[in-house]
Amino acid sequence: MRKVFFILFLSLPFFLLAQKSSDVSLSVSDSGGKKIDTNYVKFYKDKLIIALWWSERRFDILLAPRIGSAVGDSINYIANSNHVTGISVDYDIFSFAFGFRSISGGDARTGNTDYLDLGFNINTKGLRFENSFKKYTGFYDNNTKNYVQPFIADSTPYFQNPSLNLQVIKSKLIYSFNKRKFALSAAYSNAKRQVKSSGSWLLIGNFYAMNFYSDSSFIPPLQQKYFGVILDGLKRVNVYAYSAYGGYSHTFVAWKKLYFNMLAAFGLETQYRHFYTSPENVHFKYWKTWFAADWRIALGYNGKRFFIRASSIYDITNYGSTDLIFDMKFIAGSLDVGYRFKFKAPKPYRKFQETNLYKRF
Repeated sequence: MRKVFFILFLSLPFFLLAQKSSDVSLSVSDSGGKKIDTNYVKFYKDKLIIALWWSERRFDILLAPRIGSAVGDSINYIANSNHVTGISVDYDIFSFAFGFRSISGGDARTGNTDYLDLGFNINTKGLRFENSFKKYTGFYDNNTKNYVQPFIADSTPYFQNPSLNLQVIKSKLIYSFNKRKFALSAAYSNAKRQVKSSGSWLLIGNFYAMNFYSDSSFIPPLQQKYFGVILDGLKRVNVYAYSAYGGYSHTFVAWKKLYFNMLAAFGLETQYRHFYTSPENVHFKYWKTWFAADWRIALGYNGKRFFIRASSIYDITNYGSTDLIFDMKFIAGSLDVGYRFKFKAPKPYRKFQETNLYKRF
């Protein structure tokens, strides 16, 4: 993952130098300035776009008592779903993606994680509507060596919780103010192509529902004494969150095909948290507001037919309280390779394209 970030950041000066400052826009926009400027963005509405993608990702969860916490008290759950492959299909403003684990990420010492990834996006002229569902089942504690002695690096099994399940449903709406000359979907989706450098301020709305649960306590038996008589039985956490924030994204383009994109956004997130314990059957809930951030980078070749893209996403979320440290971290690097095929839409879809609703897009 460090190599991916290193390559992407080293590429930025190259794109800045390769972009011609003497380019003159020959906009085909109407007099009201409402249409996409095709000198900056190409929209392949007549293509069926199919891509394969591969992802290296790390998902880990940190749990620890906040009062009197020591290194040996913390639990670091890891999902063995590192090697994921999938397929995506794009047509016009719609995009579908399906991912599954292609190579087993674990062994007898760590166990394996069952993984499912579904995505559905809508990309209009100024809006990108992202929707996803992710499910992980089966985690191991990377900190087992702190409480299991002796711990032999090559043979001692890690503590495993095969019933530990994480499900996340997320929707994100991104509005670009510079919708005539900038298309965020050209950097992270496949139906558009940024052919000249441009950027835009962004307005982002986000909602997600997270369900983290297990058949028994999250806390390994040997660690429960550090968490108190209530949190030692923590077995389910539900969080419903929404956020609104602003940011900026810019795509640097060289020779109309090579590009580098960066996106950064910051704001506030409000969470409605539910914690459930067993065997006391305690349920406590409350609202909490935290800072939220969105950070993405992408580097690729985007030709008329063929495209290839490397991208990275970093996401960290905090669900801690005065008694509990509870952090979730997700880091992913992906590689997409695809092709745009000539395609004639079915008649019902062509009728949809003639409607006022579609034209508003």
